[in-house]
Amino acid sequence: MSSLWLAMPVAPIESLQEIYERPGFILKRIHQVAMALFLEECKRFGITPSQYQALCAIHEYPGIAQSALGRLIGQDRSTIGLVVKLLLDRGLIRTTVNLSDRRSVSLTLEDAGKQMLRRVAPAARRAQHKLLAPLPKESRDLFLALLTALLDAHGARIDPVRVRRETHAERAKRRTSS
Repeated sequence: MSSLWLAMPVAPIESLQEIYERPGFILKRIHQVAMALFLEECKRFGITPSQYQALCAIHEYPGIAQSALGRLIGQDRSTIGLVVKLLLDRGLIRTTVNLSDRRSVSLTLEDAGKQMLRRVAPAARRAQHKLLAPLPKESRDLFLALLTALLDAHGARIDPVRVRRETHAERAKRRTSS
């Protein structure tokens, strides 16, 4: 085994500059910049991008299950659980036990959640504008289209219709197996 190891060609070690030029590294840094801009614009509301996205999704899909909410906004189970708990603690959403599957709860906005969305939306839009402002106006749509094309190529774009369909199928399966 060790002689095989010695016979393998040795790749040159990448420089830090090469790492800085990797798409993954650049995307990570852009994500960090986007988060910082959102938090800066929205600090007076005490809301994170994940919480804002969750409120928007619950507004658009009242009665959504927590698992579907996580898939709609690209969050894993533990993260969405924390996000939902924080929104519940702040009185921005409420849960209702699903009558057809008592293991599942539905999420809906409280009036305070709707008010929060109305107050935060302009600040969230300002953050997005600040993120894209350094790009020439004529390049912004192309930039977003290219990012979307990457998501599509890797099967990573979120399709709300599919998420909702999968959630209904999961509930039906649980009902029949109970």
